[in-house]
Amino acid sequence: MQRISHDLPGVAQRLTRISDELLTEVENTQQVWKDSQAQAFVKEHMQEIRPTVQQLVVEITRTVELFEDVAKKLSEPR
Repeated sequence: MQRISHDLPGVAQRLTRISDELLTEVENTQQVWKDSQAQAFVKEHMQEIRPTVQQLVVEITRTVELFEDVAKKLSEPR
């Protein structure tokens, strides 16, 4: 079976790492920027990042599995 040429699993890992790094930076910033404007910014822009990235990673993983299944079926016909 030939594997797909793109490194989608690596992309998923990098997205997770970048998301974690961003959230760490936001937490660090919140230690300094504590007013209502900061809270509004975080609420508006940051709340959905982690769940969105997690869903994207799940979908990338499913896509890789689908690609690999199709490749296997093509290379090993019944």
